Amino acid sequence: MSTRTTITKAEQAERTEALRQIRHSTEMEGGPSSDEDRADQDAYVRGEITLEELFGRIKARYAG
Repeated sequence: MSTRTTITKAEQAERTEALRQIRHSTEMEGGPSSDEDRADQDAYVRGEITLEELFGRIKARYAG
């Protein structure tokens, strides 16, 4: 289930920068980052899902 939230352009920019840093760190550490992960991350940046939903989706994907 997705929860669309209204976010400002400034918040979207903050999310974009945070996501850029997370992706870079993950790549530097050799961690996984699938197309599905990136699609979910982009949905978070756009305000289509919450941070909790993002974490839940990624945990579910890699939990076993």
